[in-house]
Amino acid sequence: MKRRAARRPFRIASLFAWLKALSARLGFGWGHNLKLGDGYRLGSTKVRIPLDGIPIEITLGLNDRRLHLYPETRLNPRGETARLGSFIIFDPRTHLRRIGGFLRLSPKNWLALGSGDEVQQAIFDYPPAVDEQHLVVIYGRDALVFRNLSDAGTAIAPMLDEVTSLRMSKLRRLRDIFGGPLELLPRDEALLLIEAVNLLLHEEIYRPRDSRGLPGGLLELPHTVTPILVADLHAQVDNLLTVLSQNAFLEAIEEGSAVLVILGDAVHSEVDGQLREMVGSMLLMDLIFRLKLHFPKQVFYVRGNHDSFSEDIAKDGIPQGLLWAKELSERRGTAYLKAMGEFYRLLSYVVVSEDFIACHAAAPKTKVSREMLVQIHDHPGLILELINNRLYRANRPQGYNRRDVKRFRRALQVEPGTPFIVGHTPIDREQTLWLNVDAIRNHHVLFSAHPDWVGVFTRVDDTMIPLVYPVDSLTPIINALAAEPG
Repeated sequence: MKRRAARRPFRIASLFAWLKALSARLGFGWGHNLKLGDGYRLGSTKVRIPLDGIPIEITLGLNDRRLHLYPETRLNPRGETARLGSFIIFDPRTHLRRIGGFLRLSPKNWLALGSGDEVQQAIFDYPPAVDEQHLVVIYGRDALVFRNLSDAGTAIAPMLDEVTSLRMSKLRRLRDIFGGPLELLPRDEALLLIEAVNLLLHEEIYRPRDSRGLPGGLLELPHTVTPILVADLHAQVDNLLTVLSQNAFLEAIEEGSAVLVILGDAVHSEVDGQLREMVGSMLLMDLIFRLKLHFPKQVFYVRGNHDSFSEDIAKDGIPQGLLWAKELSERRGTAYLKAMGEFYRLLSYVVVSEDFIACHAAAPKTKVSREMLVQIHDHPGLILELINNRLYRANRPQGYNRRDVKRFRRALQVEPGTPFIVGHTPIDREQTLWLNVDAIRNHHVLFSAHPDWVGVFTRVDDTMIPLVYPVDSLTPIINALAAEPG
């Protein structure tokens, strides 16, 4: 892969030192109360706005950059919004219209807005008039507190909520793409769908051909497309629907400017009490196949260890690999089971671009090269490492480490600090992504099957950033939507 000039890899925005430097300027006391009924220009005194749930427009400088501050919500199964207690700050020029990032403000926390933070600069594209330390927003017990720090000034104003209606339009488009309610496809229709997907995989774009004339094990994405990465969805249909209905991910996929990359393990629930349940896995694969057929050049699946019928695929003693094969055979027949096996054999194992490298599980500990990845059918040991291995631990001496990540980047001819993103090994049960894991710079773990939060990596202004969204119960909302006439 050809080298280009170094681009900015994602680095954790260490606000601690920055905020510490601000603390002396913030002073004590809560300032004066303000019922925000119209626009208000902030002076040098803190202003307290009661928590009434009204979205607020923030204007930094003299209309130099407008940001929106919204109460964060999730949709219940009836499509009604319920507040989560946190706020998000985003750029209205891009939010839900073009892929962009956002900041989350949680209770008893604060955010410092300004161009001095690298990730904020990437997300909001601050102009020169926005100071490095421009505005602090504090989430107090019963109010939002605003403190202007810039001579250029800041204004705040109330606004109307338009986010929910935009999301509902995306859900209707997802229903149309699936072809109706999100329900298991009939047996014959499901077979035709997977066979059509397998035909696409024989000619899949961005994959150099191996010696058999088939797309090889390496997926090489051009910088002209924006990646949207999820990993380990594990039968959580609503997690994928949440991602596709947030930001401007679906619009970018539709216009061809972004690609969705699923880093394996879409099947086999990890939720306690649901380990034997396979219908959710089947429905999620139906959705993924519909997306692939609808967007053949924008949707990609990288193989994981659960993408198998092996008896070795088990959790808590439950043989999920064997159960998966049994369920597919009983519900959809041996022809469908055979087609799913063919789908697995046709998948790529590693995705690389100038912005990141990713695979399901691990950097190989053994020799690796770009050519070996293309010809991966000749290297079964390499396949096992990419989809099965985990980080080094005292009880796992064969696990990968910092040196292996460094060698993997070098083999793929990317810059030394290029983000390396894997799934497979959630660090705990509380989160959906983890950054700079094991103190390996730009080595991140993504697990998108958390029941409450779904993590995703994407690129904004040449910087790979992580985003986390609350999972909404979207399947019943989509199924309740009336079909469009016509």
